[in-house]
Amino acid sequence: MTLHDLSQLLYLRKEIAVEQRRLEELEKAAEIQQVSLPNVPDIRLQSMDSEILQEIGQCKQLIEQSMKRSIQEYKKLILYISNIDDSMIRQIIFLRFIQGYTWVQVAAEIGGGNSPDSIRMMMKRYLAKCNIEIQS
Repeated sequence: MTLHDLSQLLYLRKEIAVEQRRLEELEKAAEIQQVSLPNVPDIRLQSMDSEILQEIGQCKQLIEQSMKRSIQEYKKLILYISNIDDSMIRQIIFLRFIQGYTWVQVAAEIGGGNSPDSIRMMMKRYLAKCNIEIQS
């Protein structure tokens, strides 16, 4: 497991959010086109409507594929985290890579006067000890 692997769930969730916003925009565009031009039999408008519907379908497909990958990544991370002996490291990795907390939020949640940098370094030392590839 690399730091890159640990981060994949976060990136997939961001990707899904972007596609969901795109889907909302496409659906609004399709709705506006139908509402503002209900009985206009213009060939160009029908072509645009068809393109929008095709984009909506592709966008939904991308979201579905990303959601499936997200579920797989979640399961993989939970399994990895559950095999970590150190409770604090388990919490740090869970909060950062499953919950998507920032290092500041992780430090606040862990408490004990730990700074965001000290929390991040604890995790990096653990990964290094386990011979896990670390990328800055």
